[in-house]
Amino acid sequence: MKAIILVGGQGSRMRPLTNHLPKNIVPVCGVPFLTYQIEYLKSVGVKEIVFSIGYRPEDIRAVYGDGRRHKIKIHYALEKAPLGTAGALKNSEKYVKGSPVIVLNGDILTDIPLDKMIQFHRRNKNTATLGLVRVEDPTAYGLVLLNKKSRVTKFLEKPASDEVVTDTINAGVYLFEPEVFDYIPAGKNYSAERALFPNLLKDEKPMGGYVWEGYWQDIGTPWKYLTTHWDVLNGSFPVHAPLALGTNKIYRGKGVKVGAGALLKGPAIIGDGCVIGEGARILPYAVLGNKCVIGKNSTVARSVLWDGVTVGHNVQLDEVVLGRHCKVLDYAKLAKGSVLGDHSKI
Repeated sequence: MKAIILVGGQGSRMRPLTNHLPKNIVPVCGVPFLTYQIEYLKSVGVKEIVFSIGYRPEDIRAVYGDGRRHKIKIHYALEKAPLGTAGALKNSEKYVKGSPVIVLNGDILTDIPLDKMIQFHRRNKNTATLGLVRVEDPTAYGLVLLNKKSRVTKFLEKPASDEVVTDTINAGVYLFEPEVFDYIPAGKNYSAERALFPNLLKDEKPMGGYVWEGYWQDIGTPWKYLTTHWDVLNGSFPVHAPLALGTNKIYRGKGVKVGAGALLKGPAIIGDGCVIGEGARILPYAVLGNKCVIGKNSTVARSVLWDGVTVGHNVQLDEVVLGRHCKVLDYAKLAKGSVLGDHSKI
């Protein structure tokens, strides 16, 4: 089985973090996000992946190349103009033609068991199977209604609160048979949610919904991006998380220097070449990229600092995200929830 990952979006909800970097390769605990998805697909024997790509394709290609380093073959299907979720699939068809395909939205992290979902898909002889998850507030998502046989009966896009009749939403994980591509026009902006899926239902093609009660998160906003780190560090997301550290461990990279009286308390990650000043405190859920410098008596807690960030003396950082090579000078104050793009200076 082959796979397509949809990585065409500009990540506008994650700005300013995505002004200079596609959201699909932002670092999560020091690992480019798409790496988690690659390992997820490899766990069920996928050997070829297509990146359906639009925004800053050269950045993604620079990270993954032909996939050899990750022991998988990677193709790139470039969108010259936005094609929508289904149009992007059609644009990738030549790389997967004639093969059943797994499709992932490029901004979701989940432990939906793909092997069991594939078994469900085959057992029910579905043309398409959608991975579904339950959420507390489904009004921000597209709802998927199922019958007692787990067949999809209806789609409801972002309903009002009085229209909510289920809490199962589209998880951005799909299994498609080759005939699904016949329903998508070539070269047009075409939506899976508003056109492809309704047309499959109209033609009574068997479409199943595989409901999963486990972990699911999208990293589409800075807050979700930040809290995803916490989930990886504490083990809430246990699958293919190479730096899941448990309750109190600390990952220290190569060449880390720690000053006298500094406190390091995990779970936390300190990247290669970081310098922690005297009396500084690195507290739980702090993630420091490579070559960060933390000044004397400063504190970093529940925050993500990308590579090359410099924090001056007597600075308190809590629940913030700082892009590459940001500088926070002595005694500066950042409120909780602050997000700074690359090369910002406070």
